[in-house]
Amino acid sequence: MNSKRYLRFTHLQTPGNDRLAAAKSGSPGRATHREAGQSIVLIALALVGIIGFMGIALDVGFVFARGSQLQAAIDSAALAGINELSGWSPGGGTGNQILEGNARTKSAQFLNANGMPLSVTLSLNETQNLRVEQSGLGVTSYAITGTWPVETFFLKVIGFNEPINLSRSATAAVFALANVYTSRHIENGIVNTSSQGIFGPDICTSYGDAYSPLNSPWAPGFYSYKYRIMVPPDYEQRAGTSILRVEILDPDSINVNASGPFSFTRTQAAQNSGLPATGSGTCQNTNNRKNPCLVGTGELALYQNGTLPLASINPYWFIRMDENRGTGTSGQCGEPGSYTASRNTQTLYELYYWQQQPGGAVTKTNLASYTGQVGDGSRDNGNHMTDMQWVTPGAEQSSDYPGPGVPANAGGTVGSFEIDLSGHVPGIVVEAGSGIRYLNLDVTTISGASENGFELWAGPPSYIGSVPGQVNERNRYVLNNPASHSSRGVAIFASGILPLNSNFPFAIDIPLVYVGPEMAGQDINVSLFDSDQGDTQPPIYFFFDSIAREDWELRFGQPGQPDPDGQTRNCIPGNCNNLWVTPSYKITIPGGSPENCNPGDPNDPDCVPFYGGRLTARVTAGYQDTYVWRITVNGLPYLER
Repeated sequence: MNSKRYLRFTHLQTPGNDRLAAAKSGSPGRATHREAGQSIVLIALALVGIIGFMGIALDVGFVFARGSQLQAAIDSAALAGINELSGWSPGGGTGNQILEGNARTKSAQFLNANGMPLSVTLSLNETQNLRVEQSGLGVTSYAITGTWPVETFFLKVIGFNEPINLSRSATAAVFALANVYTSRHIENGIVNTSSQGIFGPDICTSYGDAYSPLNSPWAPGFYSYKYRIMVPPDYEQRAGTSILRVEILDPDSINVNASGPFSFTRTQAAQNSGLPATGSGTCQNTNNRKNPCLVGTGELALYQNGTLPLASINPYWFIRMDENRGTGTSGQCGEPGSYTASRNTQTLYELYYWQQQPGGAVTKTNLASYTGQVGDGSRDNGNHMTDMQWVTPGAEQSSDYPGPGVPANAGGTVGSFEIDLSGHVPGIVVEAGSGIRYLNLDVTTISGASENGFELWAGPPSYIGSVPGQVNERNRYVLNNPASHSSRGVAIFASGILPLNSNFPFAIDIPLVYVGPEMAGQDINVSLFDSDQGDTQPPIYFFFDSIAREDWELRFGQPGQPDPDGQTRNCIPGNCNNLWVTPSYKITIPGGSPENCNPGDPNDPDCVPFYGGRLTARVTAGYQDTYVWRITVNGLPYLER
């Protein structure tokens, strides 16, 4: 009964129910018109959103396109700029600033040529946007960053009123430092016409060392001369051993107290040419202990009259190699009245190699180091007795060595300058293609003001017990027995910069760098620092040992004649006291464009085929003239990143 009442109740009709029923049945009414109005609003809002998203997409696409355009321009600007950095070296002072300015200008020119606005070009002037570095391997890198404030269009509608600053970077690299031969005798290690020579940090540059003095404008602060010891891929087969011995001649700056006359023994070739076996003489310059002392043996006359070649004679008997200099005040020129041990230069020799890590990184690994003696009783005990001796710190000495041994400094993975290539240098970097390996040697003067004369050699230790270690006895023994002291293909090069002390006041051919045939037509830049002794004579000749000099030769500094590259220079050899020859001698390697050869021009370098060879300089340097070579090669730049 209750259920029936309930059913009847639910079917009661009211005016509100009639309207509801009408709406449900689709009958027209005011609600239908209201829903139609809402749809129009939603569609309008959707169109605004769609247009906004389309605008954002267009702006983002535009920004990405500008970014690609900027990256391409920055890449080309970096590659162009690095070509202006030939001659850049760490700590190069004002010289580096000039080169970096040239690189910035060249990069800006390429940015302009690629349609970049002025704002991008000006961004290179910000210090953080330009960086030049040189790795321990000698690779010069040039990194630049350009910033482009890009205006947007549709993004401004949603509040992005400021331009979007796009920044893109590129790093170009080049290996410009030339491998400069350290000696005319890198194979057999004799010393006659020159040696290395560097000064302590407390002297002035006008004595002939452009970089070591602390007040050098080219390298302020402590500076390391860098050498590379090239080990050929077949060294173990040539030498019959994996042991490589690195020798230093006279690593100290101690001068023996002796005034002569001094006795000497001549080479067998000189004796066979009629000179007596022995003789005696005095120092060619002065007997004062503060100065070097070389005694003429009389064999030089055999070279000058054409009896013997220079490679077969021993012109000098070495008594002292170092120059005792300085005033006791850092950075000052001058010298003591007599030998003063406290002015002697202390030199640090550091042997290391570059190790390839599993992740691809290359790290420096120290092998051994040695600090030379000064004999002043305070900076060392002076008991290594290395004066005028060839020594290998930390290793067995030659049988005639007079001292208790030459200990290497503490530290280093080997602790000796005798290296086992099979076990001491894991992961050593191997040059792609050639298979060449390198050990590295840094030479740094760390105190004093004197000149430290020294020389370097590396090769197998097979001569120990037979070849003398004393410089004069070794010179004579090796000249008498040419195969007794061979490096077996190992060569020591200076990395772009070579400090020399001349012993030979006559014209001499100095091999500088080897140039491969792929370099035909490219440029080599050569400069000299402080060529100023009275015996020095211009001009300076450059030629290749693989080309007859009558076919190709360049002559610079000839009085009254223009230099072959058309440049006017600040000085000529002999009057360049405390000066770099500026601009550098530009030597264009012949054979670059044989298709342009003009047979009617005997001086056309394009008519000279080039198959590779050693660039050689014929120089008349002064006796005891200390000077510096700086040589760079315009290699092919590449993008690092």
